[in-house]
Amino acid sequence: MARIFSVLALLFTTAAPAAAQDMPLSQILIDDAGWKKVREPGPKPHRTNANVQTYSADGGTRFFHISGGAFLWAEPVVEGGSVNFRGAPYAPLRTRRGESSIEVTGLATDRDGRIYAATEIGVQVFDPTGRLCGVLTPAAPGKSERLAFEGDTLTLWAGETKYARKLRTEGAK
Repeated sequence: MARIFSVLALLFTTAAPAAAQDMPLSQILIDDAGWKKVREPGPKPHRTNANVQTYSADGGTRFFHISGGAFLWAEPVVEGGSVNFRGAPYAPLRTRRGESSIEVTGLATDRDGRIYAATEIGVQVFDPTGRLCGVLTPAAPGKSERLAFEGDTLTLWAGETKYARKLRTEGAK
């Protein structure tokens, strides 16, 4: 009898952390809510290198991409908000068959710790542990860029056109 209680106790103490790391893409997708072209998008945001970096929901980690690489990198943010420039490969990006790298043109994070990377094959979504949850199909042909959250809507610019996709999460504050 004691063995059964021990097994049950072990299951209850490990079930929550294990479930927290299992974040399939289906958790955030809304049926029939794909990319939609925004009719009046407003001015296109100015592009800076900051568009290819983002911070964790708690602000303690900076995620970024190094051009010509196949990983998102992560580094801790130290006291005062500065970074130590000692990043490490964190999340392996999906590349085209036969390719060894892929360009990331925008990064964003949501309140649950997922990381979104705009690439030529679509928006790659990673859970907080760096595992690939899935890839959102491209909004349109061409190069995607300027990825951001506007509340519960993921927005993406492709050329001069803005696209939006409603999700079951919100961007990190």
